[in-house]
Amino acid sequence: MNRTKKKWIASMAVVPLLAGVIAGCSGGNNGEGPANTSAENNGGGSDKPAAPVELSVFRWDFEGVDSPESAIYKRLQEKLNIKVKPINASWNDWEEKLNVMIASGEMPDVFISNGIGKPIQYHQWIKEGLILNLSDYTSQYPNIGKVLANFEVLAKSTDGKHYGLPIGNPGSSKNSENGHNILIRKDWLDKLNLKVPTTIDEFYEVAKAFTENDPDGNGKKDTYGYTSSSGGVWWQYPIFNAFDASTGRFQKTADGKFEPEVISPGMEQGIGLLNKMYKEKILDPDFMLNTDEQKLEKFITGKVGIIVNNLNSTFYTDITNKFKKAFPDKDPKSIFTWVGTLKGVNGQQRMDGSSSFWLQTSINAGISDEKKQKVLELMNYLLSEEGQDLMLNGIEGVHYKVVDGKKVPDKDAVDKDKGFLLKSLVSWNTDFLPDSLANREDIIAAAKSTGDFAVPDPLEFMAIPEDALDPGMVGELGDYVNQQVVDMIVKSKDVPADFAKFKEEWLKKGGTKLVEETNKQAAAEGR
Repeated sequence: MNRTKKKWIASMAVVPLLAGVIAGCSGGNNGEGPANTSAENNGGGSDKPAAPVELSVFRWDFEGVDSPESAIYKRLQEKLNIKVKPINASWNDWEEKLNVMIASGEMPDVFISNGIGKPIQYHQWIKEGLILNLSDYTSQYPNIGKVLANFEVLAKSTDGKHYGLPIGNPGSSKNSENGHNILIRKDWLDKLNLKVPTTIDEFYEVAKAFTENDPDGNGKKDTYGYTSSSGGVWWQYPIFNAFDASTGRFQKTADGKFEPEVISPGMEQGIGLLNKMYKEKILDPDFMLNTDEQKLEKFITGKVGIIVNNLNSTFYTDITNKFKKAFPDKDPKSIFTWVGTLKGVNGQQRMDGSSSFWLQTSINAGISDEKKQKVLELMNYLLSEEGQDLMLNGIEGVHYKVVDGKKVPDKDAVDKDKGFLLKSLVSWNTDFLPDSLANREDIIAAAKSTGDFAVPDPLEFMAIPEDALDPGMVGELGDYVNQQVVDMIVKSKDVPADFAKFKEEWLKKGGTKLVEETNKQAAAEGR
């Protein structure tokens, strides 16, 4: 998952999403798996309800999820006969606190971690038998099984077994997503009688017109066609993708081998285009210095006509509001729109996607069978339609009311109920858009324009042993790529010659070893 998305989810995860489209919560067992009621735990001979099973649950912001004032928590208690004991930490130290607890033998019953995102640690937990093999329970808990079935690639390095539940968007079969987009000034297109570009060639022509043809009508040549922001050359990936290339991925060849895209002919072409745009003053000279906010400010104030930016519902709303403030007498839709995924030189559309989950939930393998069952019931229920409806909408009459067939949320009631946070044990629901959300149809269309073309990394989460490949060398190689690609964009007078030198040096600096070990590990994992 990319860095922007992680940052956004980390902030949004603490705000329950409102309103929904799924059927209301009922008292029946729609969890599609075992769910013991208090009577079932009774031993059959007494009318006295069994004591709730206490589960210690860890995430950085779970404080208050067990509040007696939480109607959500009360509903879960009634449904599953559980008692949640939250273990909290700050966002800045949650990983450290988790590692200390595990090292000291105080592993929580259920917890969130980076999981396979930190493969060395994850594999050590598995080797020591610390976390539960969830694959053994998929037939009993089918909602968990459905999620795991979408992420078989994650089990390639762990003998085909899953030891963590990927936290993503339940119901989605996508294993890759992309929430970015190429944004463009629609008013400039209209002023110059241009159409939204659909190919990489049209992208260049429109960006050139935005630089040379006075799109803001002030009689001055003071606009740039395109800019980006800091973060290495990372934000240029939609341009490189149009040439079927990237700075960090490997591509599988016809003979089954993996070759690095960073030294491919397509990468040379992509650098060549950006070099040309820089020389012609189409590319903002500060493209590597802008912060994300400065990039957006230049777009809104009319200093630049095209940017690449996050465009999920939160960012779409934020950008719309910024345009409303800057141009109170205009409809933001008349000022900006999105390009989507450009057709590349091969006629195909590609936008590198990130994994459709972030973090994983694991279960302590050392807890009692009763606790294991209750944790699995909780996760399976939260993934069910009934559970998802509860965690997205809440309870009718408490968190929302139905008006004209639509659920209208009580924002204050939702914000106060910390029980909603338990949803994040299984889902972020980043693709859920309330019916009442402004610009909902536009947000959906924008998401499809890149999300439908999101391409997964064929080697994502592959872990090469440190004794085979020094991670420090890999990091240095990445730094070398960033510096040299920028230098070629800005300084090169002969891109083909400079790219040939770059390729030769990249291989000498460790690239040859990286390619060799990558192919060895890919073969071992059946990639």
